Amino acid sequence: EAMFSYALSEPDAGSDAAGMKTRAVRDGDFWVLNGVKRWITNAGVSEYYTVMAVTDPDKRSRGISAFVVEKSDEGVSFGAPEKKLGIKGSPTREV
Repeated sequence: EAMFSYALSEPDAGSDAAGMKTRAVRDGDFWVLNGVKRWITNAGVSEYYTVMAVTDPDKRSRGISAFVVEKSDEGVSFGAPEKKLGIKGSPTREV
């Protein structure tokens, strides 16, 4: 029993998936993701994150893959909570 958050939006692309800069590169049996996601609901509270990342830049929007990332995975960090005008029942942060 754990909560998921969805991580698509980025600082320079918003929710435009074709403009995302987060990359995923295969390293042996693992994938290494590098990038920043913004405005993520329940970031820091959720145990798991569905993170969108570019795996094949030549395919543009068709070269995007989804990854399940755990809060405890190496390199995962969270920004300060956003100051929001409304919707204060859940934190929104950078991942």
